[in-house]
Amino acid sequence: MNARTRTARPLLTRPLLTLTADLLAAPAAHAQTDVSAALFAANPEASAPGANWETYDLLRSKLGIDLKFTMLPAGADGDNKLGSLAAANDLPDVFEIRNRSLFYKLVEQGQLAPVSSLLPLMPGRTKDRYSDRKRNALVTVDGTMYGLQDPVTLSRQYGIMVRQDWLDKLNLKAPTTLDEFLVVAKALTERDPDGNGRKDTYGYCGVIDFDTSGILPGLGLGNHFQWVYAAYGVSGNWNYRSGTSFAANLRNPAYRQATDFIRRMAEAKVLDPDWATMKRSDLRNRWQQGKCGMFFESVGGLNAGFANFDANNPKGELRFITPPKGPRGQKGMGTYANAGTLLVVSSKALKAGKGPAIAKFLEWANSGEGYYQLGFGKKGVDYTLKAGIPTVSTTNVNARMTNTQMRWIALNGKTNELKGRYGLIKAKDGRTLNAYTLLMDAHKNGWIDRTGDMLVPAAPNQADIERYVSESIVQFALGQRPLNDANWTAFQNGLKGINFDAYEREAGLTLKKAGFIK
Repeated sequence: MNARTRTARPLLTRPLLTLTADLLAAPAAHAQTDVSAALFAANPEASAPGANWETYDLLRSKLGIDLKFTMLPAGADGDNKLGSLAAANDLPDVFEIRNRSLFYKLVEQGQLAPVSSLLPLMPGRTKDRYSDRKRNALVTVDGTMYGLQDPVTLSRQYGIMVRQDWLDKLNLKAPTTLDEFLVVAKALTERDPDGNGRKDTYGYCGVIDFDTSGILPGLGLGNHFQWVYAAYGVSGNWNYRSGTSFAANLRNPAYRQATDFIRRMAEAKVLDPDWATMKRSDLRNRWQQGKCGMFFESVGGLNAGFANFDANNPKGELRFITPPKGPRGQKGMGTYANAGTLLVVSSKALKAGKGPAIAKFLEWANSGEGYYQLGFGKKGVDYTLKAGIPTVSTTNVNARMTNTQMRWIALNGKTNELKGRYGLIKAKDGRTLNAYTLLMDAHKNGWIDRTGDMLVPAAPNQADIERYVSESIVQFALGQRPLNDANWTAFQNGLKGINFDAYEREAGLTLKKAGFIK
């Protein structure tokens, strides 16, 4: 690493400007460089761009790059495809990785190239995205940087939404403490807030969900209940304290207290009775149908489902509430990681001399023409700029989604971008919700940065650990297993049987080594 750093330093001084200008200059017609790129589809429901995609023409004419873009299938299928390509020594030149285990495996196999030499070739992008030491630590192995780890562009957009019209009808105020939350949830369950004469509403709707889109759900019940654990100061997996005080949060007695609060909600029948088994799509159907007084949702989820909600609840009014305080005044919505898209370069590509072309392409995508082209589509067709805010202008949604399948290497999460992506949500009666304002409200909910969690290596029996903890907490919350001293001690003792101590010890060492704890 030291040798590589010494080699890179001269490129960071005065000659950099000249070199970058040369790289970005229009090439001669014959100086085309083939670059293959594979990313997870930004819009899986839409098709991949065709051979006549305008972006391909722009890259050929302005950068001298003949790009071949492939969409990776979501989830494990995408991981498997990359694994197969690696086995055939046929990885794309630049590609996205979402599976950290696969990242480390490809590094170990020598399939990924060190990327430090590319940073001076894309100074704008490096300044904006790859200048954070801790974030770069996420992609550094034995002192060598093997990945381009973008910051997260959209996180902390979740929160607890409440039916304000129901609160008004029942003359209630939004809860500010856990005790008040229970009282309000009980009223929203039992006092017929929708006025249909039936007891068919729920005080709180949430599910066991481990979606990681910008937030870290942690062990146990997932992200829809992290606000309860935050109210007791134990959200997320680890406490990030130094030395011998470092431990998994589930070791803390407060973790049991938080679990007991959820048990009390279930016992009081203010939770949707299907919370432990239903999926997120079921939850969304229920709040859109008008069954939930309070529920856990994202701004994006609200944006997507509001039209259906509005049709079913013409006078319905939704807003976020601040997370309720716990017995010691603590509150929060959960934990998040400031890490978004992870790009890597294949060793094969760097050996073939494609590094400068890859850097040129990524720099183009970071700002100006390339940023808008990849992030929002064709100017004047897919979007227009209004006071610097990219505003969708097309009604051909599928075409726009196809044109923006590579958007995650361009988007940056800055104010104008978010205002463009999250505009006004309109109800049929003319009322509006400002999605950008809601997003900013959600950001204020006391989220805790736990980016270091992404470095913690999975235990050899990670699936066993996750299953044991989740199933145990569900049993306690449902009352299937009485939450008493004996059973809680038995639960803690059971961690030894799955070698949780070793997992916990490795987590502490890793976080300390990377500088996330002292």
